[in-house]
Amino acid sequence: MRSADAALLIVALVILWSFYRAQRNPDFQFDLFDLLMENGKVSRIAFAFMCTLGVTSFLMVRLTVDGKMTEGYFGLYSAAWIAPIIAKLFAPPKPEIPIG
Repeated sequence: MRSADAALLIVALVILWSFYRAQRNPDFQFDLFDLLMENGKVSRIAFAFMCTLGVTSFLMVRLTVDGKMTEGYFGLYSAAWIAPIIAKLFAPPKPEIPIG
């Protein structure tokens, strides 16, 4: 294992540990499941979004560490994560379906 890989692993573990500690603290209003839940159910889109964010972010860091990062890679990464946010901001609200 290269030292850069070890450093990335340590940073990822520190971030995960801090999330875990925040989750376990009863005085802190933080719930990890809120990142994956929508209307009380697990959201497939949110799960896929979080997995994809993790993988693509790791790839970007890896390209940077290896010295292979280009403006094209950075532009594609940025567009892939900015476009859905902009689309959601300008999307019309979903009509509520009455239950009953």
